[in-house]
Amino acid sequence: MSVPIFLAFLIGAVLGMRFKVLILIPAIGLVWIVILAAGIARDDNVSAILIAAVLASSFLQIGYLCGTATRYSIALARIGRTRKGSLHAQSAR
Repeated sequence: MSVPIFLAFLIGAVLGMRFKVLILIPAIGLVWIVILAAGIARDDNVSAILIAAVLASSFLQIGYLCGTATRYSIALARIGRTRKGSLHAQSAR
């Protein structure tokens, strides 16, 4: 069960680095469909399927949050580097 949760976290991080928050709606729906299909194929209990779906959805959202934080920290680093370069160029004049 840890592999699908870790995979959901990574997918969420990738989505967070690229898309806006509304991408989570279809992503969570897809996660629920995949987990439901896998649970039915493995003949799991309904409670086990629901727990797996809720955990995967939660980790998808946590991954999205981490991906968004990473995207903005990279953007801030680029802005800082650009400002330092422009300040250095101005002081050389």
